Amino acid sequence: MKNKLDYKIYYKRNLPHIQPENAILFITYRLAFSLLKEIIINLLEKRKSFDKKLIKINPIERKKLENTYNKILFKIEDEFLDKYSEEPLWLKKKEIAGIVIDSLLYNHQKLYDLHFSLIMPNHVHTVLKPLKNKENNYYSIAKIMKEHKSFSAIESNKILKRSGQFWHHESYDHFIRDDEEYYRIKNYVMNNPVKAGLVERYEDWNDYIVDVSQSSAL
Repeated sequence: MKNKLDYKIYYKRNLPHIQPENAILFITYRLAFSLLKEIIINLLEKRKSFDKKLIKINPIERKKLENTYNKILFKIEDEFLDKYSEEPLWLKKKEIAGIVIDSLLYNHQKLYDLHFSLIMPNHVHTVLKPLKNKENNYYSIAKIMKEHKSFSAIESNKILKRSGQFWHHESYDHFIRDDEEYYRIKNYVMNNPVKAGLVERYEDWNDYIVDVSQSSAL
């Protein structure tokens, strides 16, 4: 029986996850809390509409369109998260943000090459490139996120003196196709705290940023 953490080019939970070989991935994940009812309804209606369209399309084109639709759903949720100022906002605490950054850096050059990451009060944007294991298989998104989320959740809950779920189970991921898209995503990520009205310049959010990217992206 195949381990669910083994590398797969494609798998689907609530969202589709596509990890081509040698891909650089843009991953966004958030704290565990319920989205507002109107946001959930909006997302569900859009998903239902997308699924109806996808049924009529051949499998190859379907995967391409799923990725496009995934980006639309991501934008709706991400814009909501940027503006959402209700608890939990645990990641705004520098001690908690430090745990998340340390966890990301711990597996840098072990499970993946980390490029950059930015922590918002209730969600995280990360760009990384999975590496190969001793069996010459790529580490999967599922394994990378499980290790990162498990460690950072345990350590963060200790600081917060709480128990229970810390991260939302699902995450959004998108494989980056070229340098142009890479730098467009980096610009989007770095300007997230500015767009959300948290700071005037992204440099003022420096305690919540880790950037170990190279001069050449792909």
